[in-house]
Amino acid sequence: MSDRDGPRLGIIGGSGFLDGLDPDGLGVDVEARDVEGVRLHVSGRFVFLQRHGEGVPHLPHDVPHHTHIRLLKEMGVREVVGLTSTGSLRAEIVPGTLVIPDDYLSRHPPPSFEDGTHIIPVLDPSLQDFLAGVVRDAFRNLSSSPAPPIHRGGVYAETRGPRFETRAEVRSLARDAHIVGMTAASEATLAQEAGLRYAILSIVDNWAHGIGPLTLEDFQERKRENRTVAAAVLLQVIRARQGGS
Repeated sequence: MSDRDGPRLGIIGGSGFLDGLDPDGLGVDVEARDVEGVRLHVSGRFVFLQRHGEGVPHLPHDVPHHTHIRLLKEMGVREVVGLTSTGSLRAEIVPGTLVIPDDYLSRHPPPSFEDGTHIIPVLDPSLQDFLAGVVRDAFRNLSSSPAPPIHRGGVYAETRGPRFETRAEVRSLARDAHIVGMTAASEATLAQEAGLRYAILSIVDNWAHGIGPLTLEDFQERKRENRTVAAAVLLQVIRARQGGS
């Protein structure tokens, strides 16, 4: 791939973003590779990396973020989209909403490469615009069900996981953030240390503890319901990068 074709896009997502997506319907050849124990789906214009792996999954606190970012950079990626599952910290952001945050925070020490340098962390505005267009186009012709709500802006908060947050933690986080997850802030920091632009697109799978009702059964059911939306988003990201409609 030459520079005139544009930078290769890295897409980091959970396996749920592949469910219901037919690789033969992408209109492009995609090669599955296992590199250093990481599952990658590779084409000329993008690399999709399965954040939690296959088989026995990596729990959020065990995700090998350093390896993921290093491999993407070695494969020619210069910009990365993190597709994430989150909980809502605000009553107006209901489960099923797609969120494109413009900032992030973590309440634990951020990861760093051994030779990491000072960065001024920021989610890339141009990638946020790209994702806003992707979401609009993904559901423009949706006829089987209403398009999901979209929330542009706000703060993604990262906690360590794998447990959900306590009510007290949620009250504290909700003062400064809009959604909560367990992976994307770490990815964002390492990506920027590596010189890669990074942005987040989150699907809200549940209310945070105390914001609304939360049970493990409801969480799993909402994740299943959101798979169709996740697949549609991933497909449109790929189409947009390939130059398709």
